[in-house]
Amino acid sequence: MDENRDGLQPESKPDTEHRAGESCPGRRLEKGGGLRRLWQEYGFIPVTVAVMLLLFRVILQIAWVPSSSMETTLPTKSLLLSWQLPYVLTDPIPQRGEVVTFRSDELNKLLVKRVIGLPGDTVSFQDGYVYINGEKLDEPYLSRQGVTASGRQEEYTVPEGCLFFMGDNRTGSYDARSWKEPYIPVGNVRSHVMLCVSVLKGNSWRGICAVS
Repeated sequence: MDENRDGLQPESKPDTEHRAGESCPGRRLEKGGGLRRLWQEYGFIPVTVAVMLLLFRVILQIAWVPSSSMETTLPTKSLLLSWQLPYVLTDPIPQRGEVVTFRSDELNKLLVKRVIGLPGDTVSFQDGYVYINGEKLDEPYLSRQGVTASGRQEEYTVPEGCLFFMGDNRTGSYDARSWKEPYIPVGNVRSHVMLCVSVLKGNSWRGICAVS
């Protein structure tokens, strides 16, 4: 007679096998603890790298001045700290008189100059001074007044969506007055210069200065 006919299940064997990963719970805890210790000791490294990438690829820009075109506002080989976040997110039009960095397609490099002409402006020159739409431009940032030459043209009409740039060293700056294409698209602007650090001996000034 079948003894299991009454529906009773045969006695199960004791479960002496552990699930994978539970055979050595102490080892698993030790492994987890090791990862935590590793993160506690070295986790700051990837976090720091991520913050630095965000800071200097998105928020701020560091550049240096290769020439004397912006003397004496920006001495040669001085270091610049610029605010670039707005220009990463969109293409704002900088204000006249701002010092910005931008990409020159003609020269294929990053430049730093001052915004002189805005979209739609007519930039002209008379007796060593700059005129915007027929009105003399006040330029208190220049170390020398009345020395601005016209360059390749006597008058420049800035197209929509473009800017006209010049360096503060008006007798020694290679800028829009000399370029074959004098107008830079607004989208080429990279940052607004905030601080200049000048430490080299022989510079026109030394120290840290806000740029205006």
